[in-house]
Amino acid sequence: MAEKITKKAPAKAVKAKTPAKTVKPKTAAKPAKAAAAKAKAPAKTTKKRTKFALKAPEAQRVFIAGCFNEWNPYANPMTCDAEGVWTCTLFIEPGEHEYRFVVDDVWWDDPLNYNRRKNLCGSDNCIIVVE
Repeated sequence: MAEKITKKAPAKAVKAKTPAKTVKPKTAAKPAKAAAAKAKAPAKTTKKRTKFALKAPEAQRVFIAGCFNEWNPYANPMTCDAEGVWTCTLFIEPGEHEYRFVVDDVWWDDPLNYNRRKNLCGSDNCIIVVE
């Protein structure tokens, strides 16, 4: 026996029971996003400008190395003025930092800084306190 084909009435359109959502322009969301980004942004850096100086008129090249640059002897070159004073300005976090100069590939103490601590190599590291 053949199956009967029955026609179903078309479905009625259903009206939404909730009001339509209002779409806000994207420009209105930008200030909110900017405010959220500021709230999540890390705190402003507290690094302080710190100047190092060494009088070594006979030197060919001078660097500053310390805990602030992972003791890399060539990371921070110093510049020499006409009187033979080598200077370098770095931005360093507040606190106590050990350092030494590297003059023509030889480690030197800062002759003007008597605040020192013995290091594992048997010499002294100079200490600077950045506030």
